[in-house]
Amino acid sequence: MTSTNSLPRILQSWIRWLRIRRAAIWFTRGFAVALGLAFLIGAVGVYQAKLLKGEFLALTLALGILVPILFALAAYFWRIEPLHAARYFDRAFHLDERVSTALEFHALQSREILESESAQILEKQLADALSSARRINPRRRLPLVFKKIDALLILVFAALLLGLWFRGEALFAAAGTQRSVEESITQQEAKIEEIIKAIEENDSLSDAQKEKLTEPLQQALQGLNQTDTKEGAVSILTNTSDKMQALSDKQAGQTAQALKETGSALTSQEGSPLSQVGKEMANGNFSNAAAELKNMDLNSMTPEALEKLAEQLDEMADGLSATNPEMAGQLKDAAQKIRAEDLSGAQESLNNAATLMQNASEKITASQTASQTASQLQQGAGQVIAAGGGQTAQGNPAQGNQQGQSDNGGAGSGSGSGDGADSNQAGGEAGNAQIPQDNSAGDGGESTYEKMYAPSLLGGSGGETLNLPVYGEDGEVIGRSPTTAEDGESLVPYTEVYPKYDDANRQAIENGDVPSQFLDVIRNYFDSIQP
Repeated sequence: MTSTNSLPRILQSWIRWLRIRRAAIWFTRGFAVALGLAFLIGAVGVYQAKLLKGEFLALTLALGILVPILFALAAYFWRIEPLHAARYFDRAFHLDERVSTALEFHALQSREILESESAQILEKQLADALSSARRINPRRRLPLVFKKIDALLILVFAALLLGLWFRGEALFAAAGTQRSVEESITQQEAKIEEIIKAIEENDSLSDAQKEKLTEPLQQALQGLNQTDTKEGAVSILTNTSDKMQALSDKQAGQTAQALKETGSALTSQEGSPLSQVGKEMANGNFSNAAAELKNMDLNSMTPEALEKLAEQLDEMADGLSATNPEMAGQLKDAAQKIRAEDLSGAQESLNNAATLMQNASEKITASQTASQTASQLQQGAGQVIAAGGGQTAQGNPAQGNQQGQSDNGGAGSGSGSGDGADSNQAGGEAGNAQIPQDNSAGDGGESTYEKMYAPSLLGGSGGETLNLPVYGEDGEVIGRSPTTAEDGESLVPYTEVYPKYDDANRQAIENGDVPSQFLDVIRNYFDSIQP
């Protein structure tokens, strides 16, 4: 019985070592696979400008740790049949099938199908197998041996990863730029969603106006969801900005200004019938002003108040006659009917004027919303350009300094010339430094002018003379134009020339070649010359 119990224990110890040995071998293979996967995924991500340097490192470390461990665990816990293992050990340890035979006899004995004589033979066979097994050291007979191909693969993939790490700086930088562009596009999408939500929740707009304002924004949102390039996003934002700008109404802005000015005049007349209406108008709350005007009860007013109201209605009509003659006419009509003591007719005219003011309020709100949205989209295009490494409004220090000097009058005029931060600093010193009281007469800042450039010389004074090439003799015809146009006449229609220049302009904007602070100026210029 001792032999019967000892042999399975020895076999289990051998199997345990076999598991450890197999796990170690597959760990190295898993490490080679991990490095290969890291190189493959990293190369694709880097060359597609999708993977940052830190992410590439994290990917390599994660695969290099997790994959070998998974391979080792799978190899260790992979099922091993004891009989198959015994046959393997017989071959590996040269035991001439002692262990596998003893294990088979043990299985027969456990089922009690052997006769007594056979049981005696079994005991001897088990004793022989156990004696041979005890002399075996599995760690020495089955040492840890790693294949050269596994080590070679590890070295090759490690070298490729190192090469990609050190030679891919430009690609990593491009990936960083692309990631910044994608994040900027996501921010613009969030802003557009906020604008759409604000428009839909604005009670001052009609349903038709809300639909008209949100339609281009919904299209822009859909377009941004489908692009991840700087050029595509800038094109979508600038085109949508143009559409929103087209929805703004210059007449509505003039009407709003006239209403505010008229409201300010009415507000100055404290205690007058239209003082509250004037306050709402002056504050830009035209919808509230329309409600106040409509809710006026003429029948409850004294004759003096009605006379004052008629005067204010005339003043209000005069202020709005240029921008909204229809509303001005209703106000004039209400004033005349008040003087004629036709209060019901005057009330009707006031209601009509209030309705026209409410309509004007909706148009003004829609126009202002469209204009503000267009400006926000232009700013968003500039932010996308900046995220992609393009020039922004802050990207030209010299222009900023020149503008600052112009805004500050002559503060910087005594500092000489230059650009960048140094010239700006010098301008500040000239404008802010206190003039000493003990100064003496000088040259007044004047000096002899030194010619810095002469068109006829190369390299300034004493340089090589530059002359234009001369062909033929004086008066000789050296070429003829293929056109037969008269002086001042163009043979190419303007409608065919303009699209080429407009396409070049749009391409420059999409490529980020135009500074964002000039986008509005350039767009307005091409709009003004559009045939």
